[in-house]
Amino acid sequence: MDSQPLRPRYHVVCRECRVERLVDGRDAAVAAEREHAKETGHRVVAERV
Repeated sequence: MDSQPLRPRYHVVCRECRVERLVDGRDAAVAAEREHAKETGHRVVAERV
């Protein structure tokens, strides 16, 4: 059975509202952080899980 390499997952959380996401890969995490921050001006963090 072939297994594909797992992409690291990231937990993206807004520090100022209830937005929270689990995304695959660093690029997706950075994009989610920037998009929410740009739309709202909120502080957002992402951490690998």
